[in-house]
Amino acid sequence: MEFQLNFLSSTADERVKRHLKRFSFLLYVIIFGATIFILVRTHESQAYMAQVFEGLNSDIEGKISSVEPRMLFLERKIGVRNRLRKESDIFLQPKSRPAVWRKILIDITKALPPDLVITKIFSRAEVKANKKKTGPDLTIEGYTYIEGGNRDILSVDNFRGNLLFSLPLSTLYSDIKVENNRIYKEEDRLKLVFSLGLYE
Repeated sequence: MEFQLNFLSSTADERVKRHLKRFSFLLYVIIFGATIFILVRTHESQAYMAQVFEGLNSDIEGKISSVEPRMLFLERKIGVRNRLRKESDIFLQPKSRPAVWRKILIDITKALPPDLVITKIFSRAEVKANKKKTGPDLTIEGYTYIEGGNRDILSVDNFRGNLLFSLPLSTLYSDIKVENNRIYKEEDRLKLVFSLGLYE
């Protein structure tokens, strides 16, 4: 009887072992299959993204190649225009024409705030070719009194800002700087003296 029980228990153990082996094998097969599936899907997604990027790159390169000749054409045209513009200053000499100076004076008076007074406008003397330019090409000097309703100490900056957008000053001069802007007392009144320098 004891021999028979031992035999039955050993048979049951073998069945359990076979069952565990089958379950382990099935689990390994599922994990391996899932890993293969994930790798395949990842490869497909990467291949799709690479195809999309390749299509986008080819599209962008096509647009660049179609625009590039026009850009080169425009660059040549701009170069010719700039060269002709430099030469036109020599032939037209805008600064020596009375009509241009009249327009400059009109623009300066239009840009001038009501509380500022201009005392002097003068241009720098022509410099020889072998000498360096020093100072502004055109200088505007003036003053204002800071009293009563006139308390705006930024009026000079406002005047400069107006000149930056006036014509023909904005085309003849590339930069406008406040050269002098000081306040001192004059007969119990505060006087602001300024000078603006216009540079080509």
